[in-house]
Amino acid sequence: MGFVTGFTGGVTLTLSLAYLSVLAHQRNREQQGRSLRAQALAIQSLIDPIPQPLPPTRSEVAAAKRAEAVEVAKERWNEEVENAVKWVQHTDWEEVREGLEDRIGALWDTLFGESIEDSAAKAKSEVQSLSHKAKMDADGAASKIASRAKGAFKQAKVEGEDFEAKVKDNALQARLAAWREAQRAENEARQKASEAGGALASTLEKGKEKATEVVGKVKSAVGLSGAGAAPGSVGLLGVSPVSKALDQRFERTGNDKRTVAQVLKERYTQMDKRDNTVLRGL
Repeated sequence: MGFVTGFTGGVTLTLSLAYLSVLAHQRNREQQGRSLRAQALAIQSLIDPIPQPLPPTRSEVAAAKRAEAVEVAKERWNEEVENAVKWVQHTDWEEVREGLEDRIGALWDTLFGESIEDSAAKAKSEVQSLSHKAKMDADGAASKIASRAKGAFKQAKVEGEDFEAKVKDNALQARLAAWREAQRAENEARQKASEAGGALASTLEKGKEKATEVVGKVKSAVGLSGAGAAPGSVGLLGVSPVSKALDQRFERTGNDKRTVAQVLKERYTQMDKRDNTVLRGL
């Protein structure tokens, strides 16, 4: 490290001396050049003097006057600003305020015939009376609004109770009307069912009578002698299959005590609910 430090320091010192030597030489040369130029100008002035400058033109004179006027205006402006700043700095503003107050008070007395304090006191009293009146009006309006709201609430409550009672009455009336309508429909259904049962019984009786008459005619046609006997008493060997079928079809041979409704119920019973071990008469 000592060698590197010594070498770096020697290089730096050498370069610094070289730079300072070159800089001193350059400055000496410049000084010599300026001296030579000055001597040349002195010798030239002795041999050939410098001519006098030409007089200024009109435009140059006008420009000079304008520049002079601008400079004068600038000076005046700066002077006025400086005076204003000094006046602001050295003025007693408290005294100015008092003077203005005195002038305004005198002017007020001249215009209205009373002092500003009296006017302020009157205005303050009027403001207080107006504020008190406004407060009383607001309290009265609030009380009126509260009473109206209370009355409206009571009225709404009464109307709600009346409406609830009307709704209950309407519901009861509707239920009563529905019950009456259901009773009327049930009575009509029963009456129609009874009428249908009577009509069916009369139809069956008519059909039975017609069948008996047809059987009699058939028997008389085929030459049977026992037309007035019981249907089960006919046991001749010469009975035809047609006559036997008609006897089984249209003549009642048993003591069946069932009503027409029971017969119809048994006839139209579902297949899976029937007792298939018993033969049906119809």
